[in-house]
This record gives sequence, C-alpha cells and structure tokens, in this order.
Amino acid sequence: MINRSRFISTVWIVCLSACGQTPQVPNRPIATPKHTPDAAPIEDPDLNPKPAPKLLAIDWPNAKLATETEALALWVQIAPTGEDWEDKLGEIPEAAARPLAVAFLRAGQLACTNPTPVDCALPQFDLPTPTHSATLADPCLRRLVALWALDQIDDADVPVLANTLRAIMKLPPPESELIVAALDALPEADQDRRVELLGLAARAGQSDLVDTHLGTLDVAHLESAVRKHHIGGALEVLSAEAHRATYLAAIVDEAMPGKQRAKAILELAATPPNKQDKKQPADLRKALAKAGTSRDCSVAAAAARALAQQGNKKLVPRRPRTRSPDAMMRALCVLASYEQLQGNDEPSLLPGYVPAKGLEKIEIDYNDELVVPEIDEVVRAMRHCKGTTCSTRERDFKFSFKPVGDGLNLFRLEIIERPPCIRP
Repeated sequence: MINRSRFISTVWIVCLSACGQTPQVPNRPIATPKHTPDAAPIEDPDLNPKPAPKLLAIDWPNAKLATETEALALWVQIAPTGEDWEDKLGEIPEAAARPLAVAFLRAGQLACTNPTPVDCALPQFDLPTPTHSATLADPCLRRLVALWALDQIDDADVPVLANTLRAIMKLPPPESELIVAALDALPEADQDRRVELLGLAARAGQSDLVDTHLGTLDVAHLESAVRKHHIGGALEVLSAEAHRATYLAAIVDEAMPGKQRAKAILELAATPPNKQDKKQPADLRKALAKAGTSRDCSVAAAAARALAQQGNKKLVPRRPRTRSPDAMMRALCVLASYEQLQGNDEPSLLPGYVPAKGLEKIEIDYNDELVVPEIDEVVRAMRHCKGTTCSTRERDFKFSFKPVGDGLNLFRLEIIERPPCIRP
C-alpha cells in the first residue's frame, strides 16, 4: 500500500520550491548596430577653391628673355585677351615679369581713346573697356597690361623707359590711371625727371592731377615748375612775397595758364617789396605793362586794373579807334574781364562802346523765359569765339557793330539760348 500522504507532501514541496524561484526570461539575441562609415565632408568652393587650370604652356625656366626681341616674342606666346589677360599675367613668374614689362612698355601704343564726341554728348570720365576678344593690337587692352608692367619695373629701368613715360604724360583726360602709375614708378629722389613729366601732363590738360603731385617737389623744383614748365598750380604753392622774382616772370609768361597769371598780378599788386612804399616798384610796373598786352583777356584786364589803381589808366579798356571787328571783339573781351574786377560802386565802362541811344539787346530763350546772363557767363563765352559769335554750353552771344567816326559801335547783342540736348 502506497503512502499517499507522503507522496502528496513531496509534490507540494517540489511545487513550492518551484514557485520560489525567479521567473526565467527567454533568451533573445541582442542586435548589434552595424558600423556606418563617416559621411564625406561637404566642400565649400569659397573656402577650398580648386586651383584654376593653367592657361600658359610655357617652359619658364628655359624661356629666353635676354633681349627685347626675345621678350616680345614671348608676349606673342602669352597672347593675352580682354577675357583672360588678368589670369595670364598672374601666371608669369617673378623672374620673368621685369624683362617682359620693360619690353612691353618700350613698345608703346598705349593711347586708349573714346570715340569722337558728338553734340550733346555727356563728358567722358571713363575709357572704353576692351572686348573679350580684344588682343594686344587693341590700345585699350595694352593700357591695362601697361598698368601691370609699370608695377614690375624698378628704379634702374626708368632711364630706359624715358620716352615711354613722356608719351604717357602727354595722354589727355579722361586717362589718369596710367599717369599716376608712371609717376609712382619714379624714384623719389629723381625730382628733375618728375617735374619734367608733370609739365608734360599739365600741358596735356591734366592740371588737376598734376596739382595733387606737387607736394613731392622741393622749393627749387617748384620754382622750376613755374619758370621752365609753366605749371600754374606750382605758382599757387609759392608765395608772392617770398618768391617775387618767380611771380614777376610768371605774369609775362604766355605759356602759363591765364587763371594763375591773373591771380599772381593781384597778389603782387597787394604785396609791394617795401610795405612803407605805396607806389608800385619799377620792375612790377614794367611787368604789368607787358602783361596788359597779353592775348589772354583776363590777364590783360588784371594788369590794367592793377595799374589803374596806381593812377595809370593807360590800359583801362576803351573802344578802339579802328573799324576792325577783330579789334572790337578783343576790346570787349578785355572789358568783360575788367568789369569782373570792379566794385559794385564803380560805373560800367560799357557805355563807351555803344551808341548814345543805347544798346539793342535781343534775347531768344528756348523756353520763352527771360534770363539775363551774368558777367561771369559773358567772360566764359568770350574765351570761345568764332568771328563775332561767342558761346558757352548754354548760350550763344552774337555781337553786331556799326561804323562810327574812326571806329565801331556795338549796337546789337543777341543772346540765344541753346536748345536742350536730347540724348537717347
């Protein structure tokens, strides 16, 4: 007989023992993340630009540059155009740049000019930009290469390039960059050459540019700029009191600009050598008498005015005793400049030039508005006369004369306003 109670007891123990254990979690495989390679960095073309492909296939270490002919032959290989000239010049090694620059500059042909201006054209302030297809046969591309070349030369090259530098200085406005670059290429100590080149530039109409470079000259070369090279701005740097002899020479120098001559006359007249002596010295009176016959009306008027203030009225404007229209126009030109110098309380001298009944004045205004020009405009017009018609950009002044006695009278003045420019 089986003892059931004992069997049951054993089973319970086993069951209780089983219940007291920690529940078993079924084993599951753990997924291991796969390795992902690092993403390629994004390249910024601005921060890491790719080198540009070379444009010149030239064996620079073996390039022949011993002579100017060889250097010019190498320029044929370089063959810059309006599209790639900057990139090609940037590939020229330093050792080759100087002989190439000297040969190029000596070849010249740097005068890039604007097309011939037409009526109503706006003033030109910039030079034409060469087209992309332009070659070194185009002077406008050559001037750009010349700017690079002038930056490659050194002091020893300046004498060799003397003729090229002179040619550059003779270029009229609106050219300015080449002139400044040429002046910057000069040695600081070479003031003789600098003042010579400034004189050429001044005569080419570059007075404003020249005036900005006068500060590099010492006093002796400033005086040379006035006496030898006729640079008006140099006279204004010097004083009438400290450089009186230079001023006296300037006021009778017909090559000196009239504006500075007229101003010098007024300064000399106000600065006698001996301030206790109110009378003008003999050398000044002699110079004024000569300046009074100057072809420049403003100079003649200033001299006449300075003498008149000392009681000598010999050169005061008056109607000429001749029936020559040219002589009458000259007299009116001096009169206009003279009246600019008169005070408001001084009577006009014009009545001496017109009939007793007065002047017939006809004003033709494009807009049917009456506008009386000031004396300053008349003076400007008198600098640009053809026959008996003088002009500014705004008006034409037509003078008509009639015989009277042994001379002429001004009986009519037509002031004709020019029509406005119609630009596309």
